[in-house]
Amino acid sequence: MPKTQNSRDLITELVRTRNFEPKMLEQKVFSLWRQYLGTPLGTNTTPVSISGGILKVYTEYPSYKKEMSLLKEKIIADLNAALGQPILKDIRIDVRQSSKTPPTGAKPPKPIPKTSPVSTSQVPKPETLEKIEQTVAGVTDTDLKISLHQLFVSQSTNKS
Repeated sequence: MPKTQNSRDLITELVRTRNFEPKMLEQKVFSLWRQYLGTPLGTNTTPVSISGGILKVYTEYPSYKKEMSLLKEKIIADLNAALGQPILKDIRIDVRQSSKTPPTGAKPPKPIPKTSPVSTSQVPKPETLEKIEQTVAGVTDTDLKISLHQLFVSQSTNKS
């Protein structure tokens, strides 16, 4: 049996036995965000966390907050359809102003870079990070690999 098949079986078993599937689906929202919202809405808003089915999103522009509010139900329905389960219940949108004040008449800044949903305030120990890297090394799907990595890191920091 190929090494990747063994890794895939191991990860599948780990996800099943530890009941990580709901958390993995939550993490998938972050990779689907821009794909389902498109440009410019998806590039000028940043999903930052999910808790209890509520997705928190930041934007620098009040106009995007208003547009998101108007499209909220459709966005939730589209993302839940893509996930195959009703993971999202609501979206909360906050305007976070950039620390830099643009000069009058300046163009809006470039799109907000996608941030990791995992808090950087608590970083797992190096040996834990190494185990996580080894665990996800055999995963070939990039989105799944990122989601698993984020999930395992967040789970390890929650235990600390």
